[in-house]
Amino acid sequence: MTQQLTRLSLFTVAMLVLTGALTGCASQSSAQSEEQAARLKSDRELAEVALVGGRPDSAIEIYRQQLENRPDDVELLYLLGVAYNQTGEFELALHFLNKAKVQDQTAEQQVRGDILRELGRAKLAMGDIRQAQLDLESAAEQLPQSAETMNSLGVSYALQQEYSKAREAFIAALAVEPGSLEYRNNLALGWILADHPQKGIDILYPSYLRGNSTTKTRQNLALAFAMKGDIEAAKTIAKQDLTHAELEKNLAYYQQWEQML
Repeated sequence: MTQQLTRLSLFTVAMLVLTGALTGCASQSSAQSEEQAARLKSDRELAEVALVGGRPDSAIEIYRQQLENRPDDVELLYLLGVAYNQTGEFELALHFLNKAKVQDQTAEQQVRGDILRELGRAKLAMGDIRQAQLDLESAAEQLPQSAETMNSLGVSYALQQEYSKAREAFIAALAVEPGSLEYRNNLALGWILADHPQKGIDILYPSYLRGNSTTKTRQNLALAFAMKGDIEAAKTIAKQDLTHAELEKNLAYYQQWEQML
């Protein structure tokens, strides 16, 4: 009996040691898993900084490394699409964004909208305007408060000369980000291209007087003045950014408007 108890005790001790060993393995595995997750998070944060900082190539390198182990990760596929859009490699952007779209059935509304917006932007850049518009309209339904989405949708309308719809989209973008010169410029251009130069001037000229303008806004403002027949005002504004040869070329173009009045 004593011998049986001894054997039982030894068996119990052995089991305890074995259990302890297994627990130790599990703890070690858990620690490694946590360390790997922390490293992945840190790398992704570095990629995000690179992307925002205008270094998409660095972001792409990180995202592609992570994608090797997570080929169906919707966020990674989307971020790669964003990065390739920034580099101008729009076919690659479409490749990863389309893969993200296939995988996004369980994704949140925000993610689906972001994917559609980036798809639309890539197609805009490639000249597929009609399909871009469809994607951007779907994105706008998902993200009605996304200024970036509404602005891109406005561009798609403007490229198809649907200026009224374009202006509505640009106004929606400005309602979210009223300080954006890009959106303000696009809204003004939506009036100028529709042959309403004074409305474009009304939008751009106050910012110009405050010294808050860009090359794009100044050149569009100059065009608006030229369309009204005020060539001197157009010349004064345009020459701030143009070489002498460029200015002469623009003046010849402006004078065509003057002759039509």
